[in-house]
Amino acid sequence: MQRAMPPLRALVAFESAVRNGSFKQAAAELHITPGAVSQQVQKLENWLGYPLFMRRVRKLTVTDRGLDYYGRIAPALEQISNSSEACRYGATNRVCLSMTQTLASKWLGPRLEHFVSQHPEIEVHINASNSPVQFQTDAVDLAVRHFDGEDPQLDVTLVFDDEVCLFCSPEYQQTKQLIDVDQLQQATLIVNSLQPFWDRWLNAFSTITAEQRQQIATLHFDQALLAIDAAKRHQGVVLGSELMIQEELKRGELIEPFKQRLPLDKSYYLIHPKRQPLTRASTTLKTWLLNQFSVSE
Repeated sequence: MQRAMPPLRALVAFESAVRNGSFKQAAAELHITPGAVSQQVQKLENWLGYPLFMRRVRKLTVTDRGLDYYGRIAPALEQISNSSEACRYGATNRVCLSMTQTLASKWLGPRLEHFVSQHPEIEVHINASNSPVQFQTDAVDLAVRHFDGEDPQLDVTLVFDDEVCLFCSPEYQQTKQLIDVDQLQQATLIVNSLQPFWDRWLNAFSTITAEQRQQIATLHFDQALLAIDAAKRHQGVVLGSELMIQEELKRGELIEPFKQRLPLDKSYYLIHPKRQPLTRASTTLKTWLLNQFSVSE
């Protein structure tokens, strides 16, 4: 007996439209036009015999029966996606790791040769991006991200409990005679626009007023790599995570002149989807990463 199957392309279009709340966004995700999404949804409505959306000007609302149908088919489509992705790469020794550009350069870069030498059979791909990882579309197996660690869809392992620390070169500390935090009034503050922590750090650990801060010299960068490099070149003091500056600390290029550290509500986590089983290559890399992070602490 032949199965009564709905049009499968229409299912995918419908699921994407509901999840994104828009035909336009669904079209962008599926690389088709909004009109094509609408046509596919209409095919599914004709097959089912009832409307899935209430279409109004500039507003798309899912019907009650549409929401019920979505709740039935969405888990199955996600399982198909995850299983297919696992099978796509499962037969190979390929693994893709995503992390921020700074973390990939400053922390992973000096260590990656160790993994490659231990596991030459594993093909490692690094996705260095500051954007949130999308496991369903990015073909990423593992990721390290800086967030609160709360996501029911992910397997989450804390790898580094982050704090904001102050760093400068030994030469800069000596030149500016930085012995007390309040002496930062005579320093240049290196500002990383992605980590705007200076006001919080100074409020917590100094008596420097807001008016006095207006008179402090500042140097602004939009990348942590550039901010760290400026500190190495004796251009000022920088706030950042110890995780990013471990190599400079080992070589004595940077020091932590003050031990005051500002705790954060976000830390670094190793993540991957709960419902998608890791391949052997991914499991091997995950174990190695956890070991490397434990050594880093």
